[in-house]
Amino acid sequence: MRICVVSLNLAAYYDPTPRARYGGAEVQAAFVAQALAAAGHEVSLVVADLPTGVKPPYPTFAAFDSRAGLPGLRFLHPRMSGILSALSAANADLYYQRNAGMVTGVVANFCAQKRRTFVYGAGSDTDFSFKRVLVDGLRDRTLYYYGLRRANGVVVQNESQRRMAETVIRSPVRMIPNGAVPPRTSAVSHEGVLVWAGGVRRVKRPDLFVELARRMPERRFVLVGGGLAGEGTYADDIARAARQLPNLTLTGWRPNSDVIAFIRGAALVVNTSEVEGFPNVYLEAWNHGVPVVTFNDVDGLIAGNGLGEVCANLDDMEAAVRRLLGDGAELRAAGDRACRLVAERYSPQALGPLYSEFFSELVPARR
Repeated sequence: MRICVVSLNLAAYYDPTPRARYGGAEVQAAFVAQALAAAGHEVSLVVADLPTGVKPPYPTFAAFDSRAGLPGLRFLHPRMSGILSALSAANADLYYQRNAGMVTGVVANFCAQKRRTFVYGAGSDTDFSFKRVLVDGLRDRTLYYYGLRRANGVVVQNESQRRMAETVIRSPVRMIPNGAVPPRTSAVSHEGVLVWAGGVRRVKRPDLFVELARRMPERRFVLVGGGLAGEGTYADDIARAARQLPNLTLTGWRPNSDVIAFIRGAALVVNTSEVEGFPNVYLEAWNHGVPVVTFNDVDGLIAGNGLGEVCANLDDMEAAVRRLLGDGAELRAAGDRACRLVAERYSPQALGPLYSEFFSELVPARR
């Protein structure tokens, strides 16, 4: 099949410079493209803000430059018109668009008009609630929900999302978890740092990681990530708090290779988010043999497979971190279990066929 992966910020993932700004949605969009290509499909991309000199490994169609256009009108041109032009140029059998946004509605409408297949890829447990979905503005939220309801198929990350999706939409829903490319070598470091990685957003609650660092001055902590538009001064508040702690380093935004390097050198990865789907940071941690300590399990994977600790509150998290760091044998054993799990269940070779099977069912049905 000819499959187009639509992810407007995906160009940043392939940008090796510090200017790159992207999140878990882009990491997984790139993984899906790689898994589909490995399965023999013809993959293309539709992105926005493609920097000069950045060349993704697949044919790429640039939709628009977000700096262009007149205020009040740029939504229609160049953004809406640019997305439609890029979708048309891609000329795919199936369009896969990941994560909630106004682009979901645009792609859905394009596919309906051109009789192409549209598959939406869920990014968060909030995606199936009009009130809670992480999309700003009534216009964009309405466009998103319009697109979701008109998808020919939906890919969800976990069983909780599957249940929610099936109450909202009538299209086929398939659970395919996030994935990661297994490294050639991995070894958890008992003396490594504690790492938090992601966008500095209120819903991610990095302030709890800062507090954890304050409680454990004998350990080194690294907070990898930067602020996002729409969060006001929250990232600045976190940065000020971090600067007060000599054992905590705040890196700001870093290229994907740097993020993985921080995770690879960690003793533990800590997640403090209020809500998650299937966090990329979990997969990258497990991929490199690093256990995860978190408030959010995913389908019981952490508790059921001994891949870290699931905590009820910050006091519980502090106790769990101290317990794991004090038991080198268990730390290594958890890391070994995590590596095996990723290779068996979450590699491109494991997940590529699942996407192929689902997409192959949808395309003939749409035609």
